[in-house]
Amino acid sequence: MENELTHKNYLSRIFSFYFAPVWQSALTILYLLFFLYFAVFYVGNVWLALKFIWYTIINSGALLGLSYLFWGVIFLITLIIPFSISLYSMLLFYEIWHKNWEKKLKMFGTVLIILLVPLIIVVIDEILRVVVGQDVLSVFVSEHNLNLTGD
Repeated sequence: MENELTHKNYLSRIFSFYFAPVWQSALTILYLLFFLYFAVFYVGNVWLALKFIWYTIINSGALLGLSYLFWGVIFLITLIIPFSISLYSMLLFYEIWHKNWEKKLKMFGTVLIILLVPLIIVVIDEILRVVVGQDVLSVFVSEHNLNLTGD
């Protein structure tokens, strides 16, 4: 019960941080919408990861081979990272601005998140396209009509 109350309290603090009745909340809401869109965009990847896990369970692991295991793990990781990092960016922004740091350091952390997170997502997306192009995953890719070009 206490853990649930603490969790609700944490979420309400995050909500009140982003939607505070001050002019800076226009910037925090913009930040929130930016990374919320990333999370919404990549939520389909989480669903695809679950389908891939189910596909692996249905098709015996012994018959799929060791290369399928390694490429599959990379495939799952590259599917989940963009979604996870987008969600974490929203929490990290709150955490940065509630630390007892100098304002310069808080600004630096914010700019670093805004620059690095999209860069990481782009790099992970390119890695994902290379992994999806592997022959060992071709049956799964063709069954789910995955777009290899990203167009």
